[in-house]
Amino acid sequence: MPGYENGFACKAVGEDFTATAYRNSKGERWVTVEGTCACNTEGFELALVLASPPIVPVPEELHLELVEHAPGGRVPQVITTTPVKEEFRIDDKKERVVIRNRHITVPIKKE
Repeated sequence: MPGYENGFACKAVGEDFTATAYRNSKGERWVTVEGTCACNTEGFELALVLASPPIVPVPEELHLELVEHAPGGRVPQVITTTPVKEEFRIDDKKERVVIRNRHITVPIKKE
C-alpha cells in the first residue's frame, strides 16, 4: 500500500482541521478537534490521541498525535476522505492544538 511522501497512508493538512472549545454543565472546559484526511484506500479509521508532553512545556498548547488504523484484507485503492473527531478536557490556558506527528497547528475557537 503506497503512502504519502511523509510515510503516512493518510494525508492531513491544517486547513481540514478545527478545534472548538466549550464548557459542559459542570463548568469544565473541553475542546472538540475534528477534521478529515485523504487516505489512500477505503476503510481507514483515524484517531487523535494525547501526545507525550514536550520537553519544554507550552501551557497554551494541547499536543496530540493522529493515529491511522489500516483496514484488513483487500480494499479498493481509491483516495478516500476519512473523518476524525475527538474531545479532550483542557484548562483555560489552552489557545491552540498541535498535531505533532503531522506538523499541524489549529487555533482553538470558542463555541
